Amino acid sequence: MVKRTGISMSMGDAIDRISILIRKIYFGEEGAYKEFVYLTEAIDKLDLKLSGALLAAIIRISQMNFEVWIRENAFRRGEEMTAEAVKKMMIEVRDCNSKRVENKNEINRLTGMGFREFKIQHRSR
Repeated sequence: MVKRTGISMSMGDAIDRISILIRKIYFGEEGAYKEFVYLTEAIDKLDLKLSGALLAAIIRISQMNFEVWIRENAFRRGEEMTAEAVKKMMIEVRDCNSKRVENKNEINRLTGMGFREFKIQHRSR
């Protein structure tokens, strides 16, 4: 890590978390708002230059979080799912998470604010 974020996580993790919090707030989880404000205000204090590559990585993380949310939503609602459907959903979520990790790492590389995350013997790598 070259530069510090001022928060206890890398920039990639902070942006990933904000993306998740936005979705939670959208669906009425108002308890997520305080953390959202904390993270966004902490990022506001940084001298970040928004490049096209950084913007693309942020959008990709958000898209993957939304895709995971969609896939896990039926599970959260307690809908009946066949074992095959659950297996398919889990594989898709792992694939989305792999893309999330790639983009968190790219944000950390572009901003110099975080370490590279590695997944060992894990489908999400």
